[in-house]
Amino acid sequence: MQPEININYLAIVACVAAAVPIGFLWFGPVFGKAWAKQMGIEDMEQPAGGAMAKSMSLFILGSLLIAFVLAHSIEVWRPSIWGVGADEPSWVYGIEGAVWTWLGFFLPLQMGRVAWEQKGWGLVAINAGFDLTRLLLFGLVLAYWR
Repeated sequence: MQPEININYLAIVACVAAAVPIGFLWFGPVFGKAWAKQMGIEDMEQPAGGAMAKSMSLFILGSLLIAFVLAHSIEVWRPSIWGVGADEPSWVYGIEGAVWTWLGFFLPLQMGRVAWEQKGWGLVAINAGFDLTRLLLFGLVLAYWR
């Protein structure tokens, strides 16, 4: 039996559009100083326009890929997609999809920074917190806006 997966590409674009201001706030006024200290770049100058544009482009592309894959992941857990039953409320799939994705893929990568890059747990907390926040937002948008 093949699942009937329908992806709302507008919802994916909305996720990416929401990720930019959240990232700006998270790594700017909210945790920017602590993040820079943990990274060891407290005295670094602002990047030039071209470097910032490249970084933003990569962030947007990464967020696009995350939202696209998460949309599929959330959908395959719905029984109705497989024609075998009724669905739980949408928020269940959004939250669970986000949390399990974060726990299994994002958090271990951040922990690797402590193991192999000699970074501190403070950096893990800031980065993993952002990853979880972004995934939860994406999960809820994708689960409700099908």
